[in-house]
Amino acid sequence: MIINTNKNLIFIETWLLFLILFYPLRSLAYEKTFQLDDAGKHEFSFELDQYYSNVSYIFSLTDKSIPKEPYSNEKNIYYYLIKNIYMPQFVLLEASIYPLPIAGVYIKKNTAWQEKSQISENINIVRSITAGFPEPWAFSFFLGNVVDFIKEDKEVVGKGFSGLLFSYGNKHIVDNTMVDDNWFETEIKVKGSDVRKTRDISWSYAIGYKKHYHPDIKDALYISIKRNRIDYILEGGNPILNIFTKNSEQEVRIDFDPQMLGKHRITRYLFLFGKKLVVSENVALSLSVGALKTNSSGYSGRLKQRVDEHWSLIFRPNVHINF
Repeated sequence: MIINTNKNLIFIETWLLFLILFYPLRSLAYEKTFQLDDAGKHEFSFELDQYYSNVSYIFSLTDKSIPKEPYSNEKNIYYYLIKNIYMPQFVLLEASIYPLPIAGVYIKKNTAWQEKSQISENINIVRSITAGFPEPWAFSFFLGNVVDFIKEDKEVVGKGFSGLLFSYGNKHIVDNTMVDDNWFETEIKVKGSDVRKTRDISWSYAIGYKKHYHPDIKDALYISIKRNRIDYILEGGNPILNIFTKNSEQEVRIDFDPQMLGKHRITRYLFLFGKKLVVSENVALSLSVGALKTNSSGYSGRLKQRVDEHWSLIFRPNVHINF
């Protein structure tokens, strides 16, 4: 039996391109949490998403269960999480993987699709959809506080975290190319979510430091802001302010080289803004558009030559269903 490897490779490439171009349009994030004991001190959860999928285990360092707080408004929740950040009572262990960034690496290494998808100097379809994470996976240890957000009938509708996050990985991605790199990351982080019939909110704020052990990758000090909100029922508020606070997504990340001074201190920029279009009581369409720039000043040696310093377009279409 003779196997035509060329035809098989073309078949695989075609399906991979299909997934790259159309999977984000149809993908749905899914999250599930399991309480492992009656006292509420141990939880296991997993989340499936095209950019960030993970499994995690939470356990209490004390005899207290995860506290439950009503979600009144975002400002009050931020205050609650930050004021208790110095008294860690929970540990979270997490393993995460980033499917589309990994797919982008595979596409560039094994096919010609990334080259063929170059529309202009700043627009490459494959890179635009797969970019966003400079690593393919990570293992994390969180030490801090955890809170369950509840509604009037005491049903848990979300979760909040505040504390220190320590992460490790052994690979790094630069321009959809994966290189060996043992890295360690430390973050002060506040994040949370609130999902109910009328709205879907998630947010994450972090200041971090990333230590690289690859000789050609420089360490980074960074600030990261992410916020995503869908209002299935839009109620009141300032119409102008609602453009930025409701049915919208914002993401900003700026990386600095802590050892450099002057105009080349910033090594990476990521800006993203999106809007949601609610088409029914539980379905919303979204489109986020942004820009990414990686400066060669964040690298040295051979890796520095791989960096394309042009601003690159990023776009992330998606469909959100509130089950």
